[in-house]
Amino acid sequence: MYTAFLKFLAWFNKPAKPEWIPSETQLRQWASSEWVEYQAWSFHNSFISLAQWQALRELAHTWENPPLISLVTPVFNTEPEQLRECVYSVLTQTYPYWELHLIDDGSSRADTLECLKGFAVLDERIKVQHLPQNQGICHATNRGIEAAAGEFVAFLDHDDRIAPDALHHVVALLQNFPDTDIVYSDRDMLSPRGFRFMHLFKPAWSPETLLSGNYLFHLLVYRTALLHKLDGTRLGFEGSQDYDLILRAAELNPVVRHLPKVLYHWRQHAQSVALAHGAKEYAYIAGIKALEQALQRRGLHATVSENKALWRGNYRVHFAAPPENSYQVIKIRASLNYAEQINQAFAQHEAANSLIFLAETVEPLAEDSFTELLGSLQIPEVALVTGKIVDRAQNLVHAGLVLRESGIPLCSYQGTPASTPGYMAATAILRNVSVPHPAAFALKRNVWEKLGGLNVHYQSVYGLWDFALRALHDNTRCVYTPFAEFISDVSEDFTALPECERAEFATTWHTWLQQGDPYYNPHLTQHLLDMGLEVQPPVYEPLSDYVSIQTPAVE
Repeated sequence: MYTAFLKFLAWFNKPAKPEWIPSETQLRQWASSEWVEYQAWSFHNSFISLAQWQALRELAHTWENPPLISLVTPVFNTEPEQLRECVYSVLTQTYPYWELHLIDDGSSRADTLECLKGFAVLDERIKVQHLPQNQGICHATNRGIEAAAGEFVAFLDHDDRIAPDALHHVVALLQNFPDTDIVYSDRDMLSPRGFRFMHLFKPAWSPETLLSGNYLFHLLVYRTALLHKLDGTRLGFEGSQDYDLILRAAELNPVVRHLPKVLYHWRQHAQSVALAHGAKEYAYIAGIKALEQALQRRGLHATVSENKALWRGNYRVHFAAPPENSYQVIKIRASLNYAEQINQAFAQHEAANSLIFLAETVEPLAEDSFTELLGSLQIPEVALVTGKIVDRAQNLVHAGLVLRESGIPLCSYQGTPASTPGYMAATAILRNVSVPHPAAFALKRNVWEKLGGLNVHYQSVYGLWDFALRALHDNTRCVYTPFAEFISDVSEDFTALPECERAEFATTWHTWLQQGDPYYNPHLTQHLLDMGLEVQPPVYEPLSDYVSIQTPAVE
Protein backbone atom coordinates (compact mmCIF):
# COMPACT_ATOMS: atom_id res chain seq x y z
CA MET A 1 0.00 0.00 0.00
CA TYR A 2 2.80 2.42 0.85
CA THR A 3 4.53 1.57 -2.45
CA ALA A 4 1.37 2.55 -4.30
CA PHE A 5 1.37 5.74 -2.29
CA LEU A 6 4.91 6.55 -3.47
CA LYS A 7 4.00 5.78 -7.08
CA PHE A 8 1.14 8.23 -6.84
CA LEU A 9 3.60 10.90 -5.70
CA ALA A 10 5.50 10.44 -8.96
CA TRP A 11 2.62 12.33 -10.63
CA PHE A 12 3.94 15.42 -8.93
CA ASN A 13 7.19 17.32 -9.12
CA LYS A 14 8.79 17.68 -5.70
CA PRO A 15 11.61 20.24 -5.34
CA ALA A 16 14.01 20.17 -2.40
CA LYS A 17 11.59 22.39 -0.52
CA PRO A 18 8.14 20.83 -1.05
CA GLU A 19 6.25 22.75 -3.70
CA TRP A 20 3.84 20.25 -5.18
CA ILE A 21 3.06 20.98 -8.82
CA PRO A 22 0.21 19.08 -10.50
CA SER A 23 0.48 17.70 -14.00
CA GLU A 24 -1.62 19.07 -16.85
CA THR A 25 -3.25 15.64 -17.10
CA GLN A 26 -4.23 15.71 -13.44
CA LEU A 27 -5.70 19.20 -13.75
CA ARG A 28 -7.79 18.12 -16.73
CA GLN A 29 -8.91 14.93 -15.01
CA TRP A 30 -10.04 16.89 -11.95
CA ALA A 31 -12.10 19.17 -14.20
CA SER A 32 -13.95 16.27 -15.87
CA SER A 33 -17.73 16.07 -15.46
CA GLU A 34 -20.50 13.50 -15.75
CA TRP A 35 -22.66 16.11 -17.53
CA VAL A 36 -21.88 17.34 -21.04
CA GLU A 37 -23.25 20.84 -20.44
CA TYR A 38 -21.42 21.20 -17.15
CA GLN A 39 -18.24 19.81 -18.70
CA ALA A 40 -18.26 22.65 -21.23
CA TRP A 41 -19.05 25.19 -18.53
CA SER A 42 -16.35 23.95 -16.16
CA PHE A 43 -13.58 24.02 -18.77
CA HIS A 44 -14.53 27.61 -19.57
CA ASN A 45 -14.95 28.81 -15.97
CA SER A 46 -13.47 26.31 -13.54
CA PHE A 47 -10.40 24.82 -15.22
CA ILE A 48 -6.87 26.17 -14.90
CA SER A 49 -3.96 25.04 -17.05
CA LEU A 50 -0.51 24.29 -15.63
CA ALA A 51 0.69 27.66 -16.94
CA GLN A 52 -2.17 29.40 -15.15
CA TRP A 53 -1.41 27.39 -12.01
CA GLN A 54 2.20 28.60 -12.07
CA ALA A 55 1.13 32.20 -12.71
CA LEU A 56 -1.17 32.12 -9.69
CA ARG A 57 1.61 30.65 -7.56
CA GLU A 58 3.97 33.46 -8.61
CA LEU A 59 1.27 36.02 -7.89
CA ALA A 60 0.76 34.65 -4.38
CA HIS A 61 4.47 35.12 -3.68
CA THR A 62 4.10 38.85 -4.39
CA TRP A 63 1.37 39.49 -1.80
CA GLU A 64 2.34 41.39 1.32
CA ASN A 65 1.54 39.69 4.63
CA PRO A 66 -0.37 36.76 3.11
CA PRO A 67 -2.49 35.09 5.81
CA LEU A 68 -1.90 31.53 6.90
CA ILE A 69 -4.96 29.37 6.18
CA SER A 70 -5.48 26.39 8.51
CA LEU A 71 -7.45 23.53 6.98
CA VAL A 72 -9.15 21.25 9.49
CA THR A 73 -9.97 17.70 8.38
CA PRO A 74 -11.32 15.10 10.84
CA VAL A 75 -10.45 11.57 9.72
CA PHE A 76 -12.10 8.31 10.70
CA ASN A 77 -11.40 5.04 8.87
CA THR A 78 -11.30 6.89 5.57
CA GLU A 79 -10.77 4.96 2.33
CA PRO A 80 -7.06 5.64 1.69
CA GLU A 81 -7.49 6.47 -1.99
CA GLN A 82 -10.06 9.14 -1.16
CA LEU A 83 -7.97 10.51 1.71
CA ARG A 84 -4.94 10.79 -0.57
CA GLU A 85 -6.93 12.65 -3.17
CA CYS A 86 -8.22 15.00 -0.48
CA VAL A 87 -4.70 15.73 0.79
CA TYR A 88 -3.24 16.09 -2.71
CA SER A 89 -5.88 18.69 -3.51
CA VAL A 90 -4.34 20.71 -0.67
CA LEU A 91 -0.72 19.97 -1.56
CA THR A 92 -1.28 21.23 -5.09
CA GLN A 93 -2.83 24.55 -4.10
CA THR A 94 -1.55 27.55 -6.03
CA TYR A 95 -1.56 29.39 -2.69
CA PRO A 96 1.34 28.00 -0.59
CA TYR A 97 0.68 29.53 2.83
CA TRP A 98 -1.46 26.90 4.49
CA GLU A 99 -1.34 24.16 7.08
CA LEU A 100 -3.45 21.02 7.08
CA HIS A 101 -4.60 19.50 10.37
CA LEU A 102 -5.57 15.85 9.93
CA ILE A 103 -7.36 14.89 13.14
CA ASP A 104 -7.58 11.10 13.37
CA ASP A 105 -10.65 10.37 15.45
CA GLY A 106 -9.61 6.93 16.68
CA SER A 107 -9.39 5.11 13.32
CA SER A 108 -9.07 1.32 13.47
CA ARG A 109 -8.32 0.65 9.78
CA ALA A 110 -4.65 -0.23 9.32
CA ASP A 111 -4.52 1.18 5.78
CA THR A 112 -5.97 4.52 6.94
CA LEU A 113 -3.40 4.72 9.74
CA GLU A 114 -0.58 3.80 7.34
CA CYS A 115 -1.73 6.53 4.99
CA LEU A 116 -1.72 9.09 7.80
CA LYS A 117 1.76 7.96 8.79
CA GLY A 118 2.98 8.75 5.29
CA PHE A 119 1.42 12.18 5.30
CA ALA A 120 3.02 13.06 8.63
CA VAL A 121 6.50 13.00 7.01
CA LEU A 122 5.51 14.20 3.56
CA ASP A 123 5.29 17.95 4.14
CA GLU A 124 5.92 20.00 7.26
CA ARG A 125 2.67 21.90 6.65
CA ILE A 126 0.70 18.69 7.29
CA LYS A 127 0.00 18.10 10.99
CA VAL A 128 -1.39 14.71 12.01
CA GLN A 129 -3.02 14.38 15.41
CA HIS A 130 -4.23 11.02 16.72
CA LEU A 131 -7.06 10.97 19.25
CA PRO A 132 -7.11 7.94 21.59
CA GLN A 133 -10.67 6.95 20.77
CA ASN A 134 -13.53 7.88 18.46
CA GLN A 135 -15.47 10.79 19.97
CA GLY A 136 -17.27 12.15 16.92
CA ILE A 137 -16.76 14.84 14.32
CA CYS A 138 -17.54 17.78 16.61
CA HIS A 139 -14.85 16.82 19.11
CA ALA A 140 -12.31 16.15 16.35
CA THR A 141 -13.14 19.43 14.60
CA ASN A 142 -12.66 21.37 17.81
CA ARG A 143 -9.27 19.76 18.36
CA GLY A 144 -8.31 20.96 14.90
CA ILE A 145 -9.55 24.49 15.61
CA GLU A 146 -7.57 24.55 18.85
CA ALA A 147 -4.40 23.53 17.00
CA ALA A 148 -4.90 25.97 14.11
CA ALA A 149 -2.20 28.64 13.87
CA GLY A 150 -3.76 30.40 10.88
CA GLU A 151 -5.73 33.63 10.90
CA PHE A 152 -8.50 31.75 9.07
CA VAL A 153 -9.78 28.18 9.25
CA ALA A 154 -11.18 26.27 6.28
CA PHE A 155 -13.16 23.07 6.79
CA LEU A 156 -12.42 20.15 4.47
CA ASP A 157 -14.08 16.73 4.77
CA HIS A 158 -11.74 13.77 4.64
CA ASP A 159 -13.08 12.34 1.36
CA ASP A 160 -13.70 15.59 -0.55
CA ARG A 161 -11.51 17.75 -2.74
CA ILE A 162 -10.85 21.47 -3.16
CA ALA A 163 -10.04 23.15 -6.48
CA PRO A 164 -6.32 23.81 -7.13
CA ASP A 165 -6.90 27.57 -6.91
CA ALA A 166 -9.41 27.46 -4.01
CA LEU A 167 -7.27 29.07 -1.31
CA HIS A 168 -5.86 31.58 -3.78
CA HIS A 169 -9.31 32.98 -4.52
CA VAL A 170 -10.20 33.04 -0.83
CA VAL A 171 -7.07 35.04 -0.01
CA ALA A 172 -7.58 37.32 -3.03
CA LEU A 173 -10.97 38.23 -1.58
CA LEU A 174 -9.45 38.78 1.87
CA GLN A 175 -6.78 41.02 0.36
CA ASN A 176 -9.51 43.20 -1.17
CA PHE A 177 -11.88 42.99 1.81
CA PRO A 178 -9.83 42.62 5.01
CA ASP A 179 -12.93 43.07 7.20
CA THR A 180 -14.33 39.71 6.05
CA ASP A 181 -15.14 37.19 8.80
CA ILE A 182 -16.62 34.34 6.75
CA VAL A 183 -16.11 33.33 3.11
CA TYR A 184 -18.09 30.67 1.27
CA SER A 185 -17.90 29.49 -2.33
CA ASP A 186 -19.98 27.54 -4.80
CA ARG A 187 -19.50 23.80 -5.00
CA ASP A 188 -20.37 20.67 -6.95
CA MET A 189 -20.36 16.93 -6.31
CA LEU A 190 -18.02 14.09 -7.22
CA SER A 191 -19.74 11.00 -8.59
CA PRO A 192 -18.67 7.50 -7.52
CA ARG A 193 -16.46 7.56 -10.64
CA GLY A 194 -14.76 10.73 -9.40
CA PHE A 195 -16.26 13.05 -12.01
CA ARG A 196 -17.87 16.39 -11.23
CA PHE A 197 -21.61 17.09 -11.53
CA MET A 198 -24.58 18.50 -9.55
CA HIS A 199 -23.31 22.07 -9.36
CA LEU A 200 -24.59 24.30 -6.57
CA PHE A 201 -24.43 27.98 -7.49
CA LYS A 202 -25.39 29.87 -4.36
CA PRO A 203 -26.79 33.32 -3.65
CA ALA A 204 -24.91 35.95 -1.67
CA TRP A 205 -25.29 35.99 2.12
CA SER A 206 -28.98 35.26 2.76
CA PRO A 207 -29.81 35.11 6.48
CA GLU A 208 -33.47 34.11 5.99
CA THR A 209 -32.65 31.46 3.37
CA LEU A 210 -30.47 29.94 6.08
CA LEU A 211 -33.64 29.31 8.10
CA SER A 212 -34.70 26.82 5.41
CA GLY A 213 -31.48 24.80 5.60
CA ASN A 214 -27.73 25.07 5.29
CA TYR A 215 -27.35 26.42 1.76
CA LEU A 216 -23.70 27.40 2.42
CA PHE A 217 -22.21 23.88 2.75
CA HIS A 218 -18.57 24.05 1.54
CA LEU A 219 -16.13 25.69 0.92
CA LEU A 220 -16.57 27.58 4.18
CA VAL A 221 -13.78 29.64 5.73
CA TYR A 222 -14.03 31.34 9.13
CA ARG A 223 -11.87 33.91 10.84
CA THR A 224 -10.20 31.88 13.61
CA ALA A 225 -11.00 34.48 16.27
CA LEU A 226 -14.69 34.13 15.43
CA LEU A 227 -14.52 30.36 15.85
CA HIS A 228 -12.91 30.82 19.26
CA LYS A 229 -15.65 33.26 20.22
CA LEU A 230 -18.22 30.61 19.25
CA ASP A 231 -16.30 27.89 21.16
CA GLY A 232 -16.13 25.84 17.97
CA THR A 233 -18.74 23.23 17.10
CA ARG A 234 -21.15 21.93 19.72
CA LEU A 235 -21.24 18.33 20.87
CA GLY A 236 -24.63 16.78 20.26
CA PHE A 237 -25.06 18.37 16.83
CA GLU A 238 -23.07 15.77 14.90
CA GLY A 239 -24.17 15.63 11.28
CA SER A 240 -25.44 19.21 11.36
CA GLN A 241 -22.56 20.78 13.26
CA ASP A 242 -21.79 23.11 10.35
CA TYR A 243 -25.41 24.29 10.26
CA ASP A 244 -25.50 24.94 14.00
CA LEU A 245 -22.17 26.78 13.76
CA ILE A 246 -23.25 29.18 11.00
CA LEU A 247 -26.62 29.84 12.71
CA ARG A 248 -24.78 30.86 15.87
CA ALA A 249 -22.21 32.84 13.91
CA ALA A 250 -24.97 34.75 12.10
CA GLU A 251 -26.18 36.11 15.44
CA LEU A 252 -22.85 37.93 15.92
CA ASN A 253 -23.39 39.97 12.71
CA PRO A 254 -20.23 38.82 10.95
CA VAL A 255 -19.14 40.19 7.58
CA VAL A 256 -19.93 37.32 5.22
CA ARG A 257 -18.90 37.25 1.57
CA HIS A 258 -19.64 34.84 -1.23
CA LEU A 259 -17.12 33.70 -3.83
CA PRO A 260 -19.08 32.86 -7.01
CA LYS A 261 -16.64 30.13 -8.05
CA VAL A 262 -16.80 26.33 -7.75
CA LEU A 263 -13.97 25.73 -5.27
CA TYR A 264 -15.18 22.62 -3.44
CA HIS A 265 -16.06 19.12 -4.66
CA TRP A 266 -18.30 17.06 -2.35
CA ARG A 267 -17.97 13.31 -2.83
CA GLN A 268 -20.81 10.87 -3.24
CA HIS A 269 -20.43 7.39 -1.82
CA ALA A 270 -22.73 4.81 -0.29
CA GLN A 271 -22.33 6.07 3.28
CA SER A 272 -22.57 9.79 2.54
CA VAL A 273 -25.57 12.07 2.83
CA ALA A 274 -24.63 13.25 -0.66
CA LEU A 275 -25.77 9.91 -2.12
CA ALA A 276 -28.16 8.39 0.42
CA HIS A 277 -30.27 10.96 2.24
CA GLY A 278 -31.33 8.40 4.84
CA ALA A 279 -27.75 7.35 5.58
CA LYS A 280 -27.44 9.65 8.59
CA GLU A 281 -30.87 10.20 10.10
CA TYR A 282 -29.30 11.78 13.15
CA ALA A 283 -28.02 14.63 10.96
CA TYR A 284 -31.54 15.84 10.15
CA ILE A 285 -32.67 15.52 13.75
CA ALA A 286 -29.68 17.64 14.76
CA GLY A 287 -30.56 20.14 12.01
CA ILE A 288 -34.05 20.66 13.42
CA LYS A 289 -32.62 21.06 16.92
CA ALA A 290 -30.05 23.60 15.71
CA LEU A 291 -32.73 25.69 13.99
CA GLU A 292 -35.17 25.46 16.91
CA GLN A 293 -32.51 26.71 19.31
CA ALA A 294 -31.53 29.51 16.94
CA LEU A 295 -35.14 30.75 16.81
CA GLN A 296 -35.36 30.60 20.61
CA ARG A 297 -32.12 32.57 21.03
CA ARG A 298 -33.47 35.22 18.67
CA GLY A 299 -36.77 35.53 20.53
CA LEU A 300 -38.84 34.37 17.54
CA HIS A 301 -42.08 32.51 18.20
CA ALA A 302 -41.99 29.55 15.84
CA THR A 303 -41.69 25.80 15.52
CA VAL A 304 -39.66 23.75 13.01
CA SER A 305 -40.37 20.69 10.90
CA GLU A 306 -38.81 19.09 7.86
CA ASN A 307 -40.12 20.41 4.56
CA LYS A 308 -41.86 17.21 3.45
CA ALA A 309 -42.30 18.46 -0.12
CA LEU A 310 -38.51 18.44 -0.60
CA TRP A 311 -35.45 16.27 -0.13
CA ARG A 312 -33.90 15.84 3.32
CA GLY A 313 -32.11 18.77 4.90
CA ASN A 314 -34.78 21.32 3.99
CA TYR A 315 -36.73 22.76 6.91
CA ARG A 316 -39.90 24.75 7.38
CA VAL A 317 -40.29 27.39 10.08
CA HIS A 318 -43.88 27.75 11.31
CA PHE A 319 -44.14 31.28 12.70
CA ALA A 320 -46.81 32.07 15.27
CA ALA A 321 -49.83 33.96 13.92
CA PRO A 322 -49.85 37.71 14.62
CA PRO A 323 -52.73 39.35 16.51
CA GLU A 324 -55.71 39.85 14.18
CA ASN A 325 -55.89 43.57 14.91
CA SER A 326 -52.21 44.14 14.04
CA TYR A 327 -52.66 44.21 10.26
CA GLN A 328 -54.99 45.22 7.46
CA VAL A 329 -55.50 43.82 3.97
CA ILE A 330 -55.55 46.43 1.21
CA LYS A 331 -56.60 45.95 -2.41
CA ILE A 332 -54.53 47.80 -5.00
CA ARG A 333 -56.38 49.23 -8.00
CA ALA A 334 -54.55 49.04 -11.28
CA SER A 335 -56.03 52.32 -12.54
CA LEU A 336 -54.54 54.48 -9.75
CA ASN A 337 -51.04 55.66 -8.83
CA TYR A 338 -49.41 52.59 -7.28
CA ALA A 339 -47.03 54.31 -4.86
CA GLU A 340 -49.67 56.80 -3.67
CA GLN A 341 -52.07 53.95 -2.84
CA ILE A 342 -49.43 52.31 -0.60
CA ASN A 343 -48.68 55.56 1.21
CA GLN A 344 -52.34 56.47 1.63
CA ALA A 345 -53.11 53.03 3.08
CA PHE A 346 -50.54 53.50 5.83
CA ALA A 347 -51.87 56.99 6.55
CA GLN A 348 -55.44 55.68 6.84
CA HIS A 349 -54.65 52.61 8.99
CA GLU A 350 -52.44 54.12 11.67
CA ALA A 351 -53.12 51.32 14.18
CA ALA A 352 -51.84 48.57 11.87
CA ASN A 353 -48.27 47.38 12.44
CA SER A 354 -48.22 45.85 8.97
CA LEU A 355 -50.28 46.05 5.82
CA ILE A 356 -50.92 43.31 3.27
CA PHE A 357 -51.34 44.52 -0.30
CA LEU A 358 -53.10 42.45 -2.98
CA ALA A 359 -53.88 43.29 -6.58
CA GLU A 360 -57.55 43.33 -7.56
CA THR A 361 -57.07 40.04 -9.41
CA VAL A 362 -55.44 38.21 -6.49
CA GLU A 363 -57.11 36.19 -3.74
CA PRO A 364 -55.71 34.03 -0.92
CA LEU A 365 -55.59 30.34 -1.77
CA ALA A 366 -55.73 29.10 1.83
CA GLU A 367 -57.09 30.31 5.17
CA ASP A 368 -53.62 30.82 6.60
CA SER A 369 -52.16 32.67 3.60
CA PHE A 370 -52.25 36.01 5.42
CA THR A 371 -50.69 34.72 8.64
CA GLU A 372 -47.99 32.90 6.65
CA LEU A 373 -47.25 36.13 4.78
CA LEU A 374 -46.90 38.04 8.06
CA GLY A 375 -44.92 35.40 9.94
CA SER A 376 -41.45 36.35 8.74
CA LEU A 377 -42.07 39.98 9.69
CA GLN A 378 -41.33 38.84 13.26
CA ILE A 379 -37.67 38.97 12.21
CA PRO A 380 -36.47 42.53 13.00
CA GLU A 381 -34.36 42.75 9.84
CA VAL A 382 -37.20 41.73 7.50
CA ALA A 383 -39.17 44.63 6.02
CA LEU A 384 -41.20 42.98 3.26
CA VAL A 385 -42.59 39.51 2.62
CA THR A 386 -43.96 38.35 -0.71
CA GLY A 387 -46.01 35.25 -1.42
CA LYS A 388 -46.38 32.50 -3.98
CA ILE A 389 -48.94 33.17 -6.74
CA VAL A 390 -50.48 30.50 -8.97
CA ASP A 391 -53.08 30.62 -11.74
CA ARG A 392 -56.33 28.65 -12.10
CA ALA A 393 -54.46 25.82 -13.81
CA GLN A 394 -52.11 25.54 -10.80
CA ASN A 395 -49.13 26.88 -12.70
CA LEU A 396 -46.72 29.34 -11.14
CA VAL A 397 -47.28 33.03 -11.66
CA HIS A 398 -44.70 34.09 -9.08
CA ALA A 399 -42.08 32.31 -6.97
CA GLY A 400 -39.53 35.08 -6.58
CA LEU A 401 -38.30 37.91 -8.81
CA VAL A 402 -34.73 38.47 -9.99
CA LEU A 403 -33.70 42.03 -10.80
CA ARG A 404 -31.76 42.48 -14.02
CA GLU A 405 -29.58 45.30 -15.27
CA SER A 406 -32.32 46.43 -17.65
CA GLY A 407 -34.64 47.10 -14.71
CA ILE A 408 -37.09 44.46 -15.96
CA PRO A 409 -37.23 41.58 -13.45
CA LEU A 410 -37.04 37.89 -14.29
CA CYS A 411 -39.91 35.81 -12.91
CA SER A 412 -38.26 32.42 -12.40
CA TYR A 413 -40.30 29.30 -13.21
CA GLN A 414 -43.35 31.29 -14.29
CA GLY A 415 -45.75 29.00 -16.15
CA THR A 416 -44.38 25.75 -14.72
CA PRO A 417 -46.47 23.49 -12.44
CA ALA A 418 -46.85 24.90 -8.93
CA SER A 419 -45.29 21.71 -7.52
CA THR A 420 -41.98 22.39 -9.32
CA PRO A 421 -39.35 22.87 -6.58
CA GLY A 422 -36.83 24.49 -8.89
CA TYR A 423 -33.07 24.89 -8.59
CA MET A 424 -31.97 24.80 -4.95
CA ALA A 425 -35.71 24.43 -4.16
CA ALA A 426 -36.14 28.11 -5.05
CA THR A 427 -39.92 27.95 -5.42
CA ALA A 428 -40.52 25.81 -2.35
CA ILE A 429 -38.52 27.37 0.51
CA LEU A 430 -38.58 30.59 2.47
CA ARG A 431 -35.71 32.62 1.05
CA ASN A 432 -34.33 36.10 0.55
CA VAL A 433 -35.22 38.03 -2.59
CA SER A 434 -34.39 41.62 -3.48
CA VAL A 435 -37.91 42.83 -4.26
CA PRO A 436 -41.49 41.60 -3.71
CA HIS A 437 -44.10 40.87 -6.33
CA PRO A 438 -46.33 43.97 -6.44
CA ALA A 439 -49.52 41.86 -6.50
CA ALA A 440 -49.02 40.09 -3.14
CA PHE A 441 -46.82 41.32 -0.31
CA ALA A 442 -46.74 42.57 3.29
CA LEU A 443 -44.86 45.63 4.53
CA LYS A 444 -43.91 46.75 8.03
CA ARG A 445 -45.09 50.17 9.17
CA ASN A 446 -41.89 51.06 11.03
CA VAL A 447 -39.76 50.52 7.93
CA TRP A 448 -42.24 52.46 5.77
CA GLU A 449 -42.05 55.36 8.24
CA LYS A 450 -38.26 55.24 8.60
CA LEU A 451 -37.72 55.44 4.85
CA GLY A 452 -40.36 58.10 4.31
CA GLY A 453 -42.73 55.88 2.38
CA LEU A 454 -42.67 55.11 -1.33
CA ASN A 455 -41.39 57.69 -3.76
CA VAL A 456 -44.57 58.93 -5.49
CA HIS A 457 -42.48 60.24 -8.35
CA TYR A 458 -42.85 56.66 -9.56
CA GLN A 459 -46.49 56.03 -10.44
CA SER A 460 -46.01 52.35 -11.28
CA VAL A 461 -44.68 49.36 -9.31
CA TYR A 462 -41.16 50.76 -9.74
CA GLY A 463 -42.00 52.82 -6.67
CA LEU A 464 -42.25 49.57 -4.68
CA TRP A 465 -39.02 48.14 -6.08
CA ASP A 466 -37.21 51.40 -5.41
CA PHE A 467 -38.50 51.24 -1.83
CA ALA A 468 -37.36 47.61 -1.46
CA LEU A 469 -33.84 48.47 -2.57
CA ARG A 470 -33.74 51.45 -0.23
CA ALA A 471 -34.83 49.11 2.56
CA LEU A 472 -32.06 46.68 1.61
CA HIS A 473 -29.58 49.56 1.66
CA ASP A 474 -30.85 50.28 5.19
CA ASN A 475 -30.08 46.66 6.19
CA THR A 476 -33.67 45.41 6.13
CA ARG A 477 -34.50 42.62 3.75
CA CYS A 478 -37.26 41.11 1.63
CA VAL A 479 -38.38 37.49 1.91
CA TYR A 480 -40.30 35.17 -0.39
CA THR A 481 -42.43 32.47 1.25
CA PRO A 482 -44.13 29.65 -0.68
CA PHE A 483 -46.39 28.96 2.30
CA ALA A 484 -48.43 32.12 1.71
CA GLU A 485 -50.29 31.04 -1.42
CA PHE A 486 -52.44 33.23 -3.63
CA ILE A 487 -54.33 32.73 -6.88
CA SER A 488 -54.62 35.11 -9.79
CA ASP A 489 -56.07 35.10 -13.29
CA VAL A 490 -53.40 37.52 -14.49
CA SER A 491 -49.64 37.19 -15.00
CA GLU A 492 -48.17 40.66 -14.95
CA ASP A 493 -46.21 41.73 -18.02
CA PHE A 494 -43.40 43.76 -16.52
CA THR A 495 -42.11 44.68 -19.99
CA ALA A 496 -45.28 46.78 -20.39
CA LEU A 497 -44.44 49.10 -17.48
CA PRO A 498 -43.78 52.76 -18.36
CA GLU A 499 -40.48 53.02 -20.23
CA CYS A 500 -39.63 56.36 -18.63
CA GLU A 501 -39.95 54.91 -15.10
CA ARG A 502 -37.99 51.81 -16.03
CA ALA A 503 -35.18 54.00 -17.38
CA GLU A 504 -35.18 56.18 -14.26
CA PHE A 505 -35.13 53.15 -11.95
CA ALA A 506 -32.30 51.56 -13.96
CA THR A 507 -30.32 54.80 -13.84
CA THR A 508 -30.88 55.41 -10.12
CA TRP A 509 -29.81 51.88 -9.23
CA HIS A 510 -27.29 51.44 -12.03
CA THR A 511 -24.33 50.39 -9.85
CA TRP A 512 -26.41 47.93 -7.84
CA LEU A 513 -28.08 46.41 -10.90
CA GLN A 514 -24.78 46.15 -12.73
CA GLN A 515 -23.27 44.16 -9.86
CA GLY A 516 -26.14 41.71 -10.14
CA ASP A 517 -29.02 40.68 -7.92
CA PRO A 518 -27.27 39.37 -4.77
CA TYR A 519 -29.84 36.63 -4.28
CA TYR A 520 -29.23 35.14 -7.73
CA ASN A 521 -25.93 33.57 -8.74
CA PRO A 522 -24.21 35.23 -11.74
CA HIS A 523 -23.60 31.82 -13.33
CA LEU A 524 -27.34 31.20 -13.71
CA THR A 525 -29.24 32.36 -16.77
CA GLN A 526 -31.05 35.68 -16.80
CA HIS A 527 -32.58 34.93 -20.20
CA LEU A 528 -34.63 31.82 -19.43
CA LEU A 529 -36.95 31.00 -16.54
CA ASP A 530 -35.38 27.69 -15.44
CA MET A 531 -32.31 28.93 -13.52
CA GLY A 532 -30.08 26.93 -15.86
CA LEU A 533 -26.41 27.58 -16.57
CA GLU A 534 -25.62 30.92 -18.19
CA VAL A 535 -24.36 30.31 -21.74
CA GLN A 536 -21.68 32.97 -21.42
CA PRO A 537 -21.24 33.51 -17.68
CA PRO A 538 -18.86 36.11 -16.29
CA VAL A 539 -15.26 35.10 -15.78
CA TYR A 540 -13.78 36.08 -12.40
CA GLU A 541 -10.09 36.91 -12.39
CA PRO A 542 -8.06 35.99 -9.28
CA LEU A 543 -7.86 39.56 -8.02
CA SER A 544 -11.22 40.85 -9.22
CA ASP A 545 -13.57 42.65 -6.88
CA TYR A 546 -15.61 39.70 -5.62
CA VAL A 547 -18.96 41.20 -4.74
CA SER A 548 -21.25 39.74 -2.14
CA ILE A 549 -23.20 42.99 -2.02
CA GLN A 550 -23.46 43.43 1.72
CA THR A 551 -25.44 46.60 1.03
CA PRO A 552 -26.43 47.97 -2.35
CA ALA A 553 -24.62 50.97 -3.75
CA VAL A 554 -26.71 54.04 -4.50
CA GLU A 555 -25.82 56.60 -7.13
